[in-house]
Amino acid sequence: MRRRSEFQQAFTNGYRVSSRYFTLILLPGAAPPARLGIVASRKLGDAVRRNRAKRLIRELFRHQDPLGSGLDVVVIPRRELFDAPFNDLERDFRTAWQRGVSRLRPVHAD
Repeated sequence: MRRRSEFQQAFTNGYRVSSRYFTLILLPGAAPPARLGIVASRKLGDAVRRNRAKRLIRELFRHQDPLGSGLDVVVIPRRELFDAPFNDLERDFRTAWQRGVSRLRPVHAD
C-alpha cells in the first residue's frame, strides 16, 4: 500500500485488532497477494528506530502463511516493540493476524 487514499480507506472501513506490540487494521482487498502498509509515527522515536520497526514488521509479515488472502493490512507499531525478542513479536503478530482474519471471515454453519 502506498497511496494516501488506500490508507484512508483502510482506516475508515477496516477491522482493528490491538495487541501488545501492534495495532493491525485489516481490510479485504480485491485480489491476492496481501498488501502491507506501515504507519510509524514520530512517537516511536528517531528515524533509526522508525526504520527498524518497519524492517521488523516487514519480516513478520513475510513469515505469515496466509499471504494469498487478498487483505490490505496496515500495521501501527507500539514503542514496546523495541524491547521484545523477535520470537515474542512473531507470536504476538501471528495471534493478532489470526484474530483479525477470523473476524473477517465468519464460519458458516452447515
